[in-house]
Amino acid sequence: MNAEARKAHILKCAKKLFAEHGYYKTQISDIIREAKIARGTVYQYFENKDDLFVTLLENFYADWEKAVALNLKEIDLDKISAKQYIFYRIKNTLKFLQSDRDLCSIVLRMGVGLHKDFDLLIQRFEAKILNLIASDLELGIRYGNVRTDINIELASNLIAGALFRLSYHYFVYKKGVHIDLDAITTQIVNIIIPGIFVERKKKS
Repeated sequence: MNAEARKAHILKCAKKLFAEHGYYKTQISDIIREAKIARGTVYQYFENKDDLFVTLLENFYADWEKAVALNLKEIDLDKISAKQYIFYRIKNTLKFLQSDRDLCSIVLRMGVGLHKDFDLLIQRFEAKILNLIASDLELGIRYGNVRTDINIELASNLIAGALFRLSYHYFVYKKGVHIDLDAITTQIVNIIIPGIFVERKKKS
């Protein structure tokens, strides 16, 4: 096993234990035992448990940004409707969270009282999500698809909060149950559309 593979293996084992037992109940000794490595090996890659945890979170956030980025090979911005656009964004976010349920569990179950560095990472992630939603809403307003009287800050928090809660419910609480992402995303969009989007008049 080369250095990168060994580091990835340690992270994978740590992720599994953090998801199952939480941050505080998981010790370096548990990770070493799970990874089946010598104690000194883990310190070749990570300073301590905090460093392991922060690395997992930073990887999660970086992967999320890639997952929800608009893939111009998949969609045509000149032809896609506002409903299709938001469907694409929401489904990709849910798909990403579903793809790694251990990390989803770690991020969505983390409560207050953790190390300040963790709190800053979470705030940074939340800010990125809120900014992405807000920019989408502002874009919709410019193109006449979103109501001009909408409170963007409120709407962004409402959508982000709903996605996190739904992700926790379906991907953590109901872990192991098959989830139809298309069906769930369609229902979410159908609930959101009437309160946020403008029904554009058809040209006669």
